[in-house]
Amino acid sequence: MRKILFALSLALFAAPIAAAAQGFPGMTPEQQVQVQALRDTAKTTSFNALSADHRSKVQAIITNFNSGSVAIADAVTQIDAVLTPDESTAVLAAGQTMRDAMRKMYQDANGGSPPPGRQGPPPGAGQGQRRAPDAGRTLLQLAASPDALRAARQP
Repeated sequence: MRKILFALSLALFAAPIAAAAQGFPGMTPEQQVQVQALRDTAKTTSFNALSADHRSKVQAIITNFNSGSVAIADAVTQIDAVLTPDESTAVLAAGQTMRDAMRKMYQDANGGSPPPGRQGPPPGAGQGQRRAPDAGRTLLQLAASPDALRAARQP
């Protein structure tokens, strides 16, 4: 009997942890749907801004990244090398539109307070500096497998 009660209590404590590990932690299911829709729209808009040839080249780079044969920095550099200035501008605009909509959604849901910022500067940046938006990084973050992105960020 004790073992059953212990197992049940352990399961009850583990359930919130497992739920938080799914999708977008700290968001309601409705917010998760909104965020995913914003990401999907940004991805579609970004890829539609590319020529057919560039779209296939970028997708090939992302496929290589997903397979683990290309590092994040190399994939970003390769994607940036493929894009024309107009394509880069369109991708950056789609990314900014997505970020602005996410920020607004978060503020609306939290009584106008801004979303929490990162703790400290991004990796590789100097003290207090933010990395400038980059079209290659935007495309990679929108189109790459979340598992591949997570694995590439592990030390």
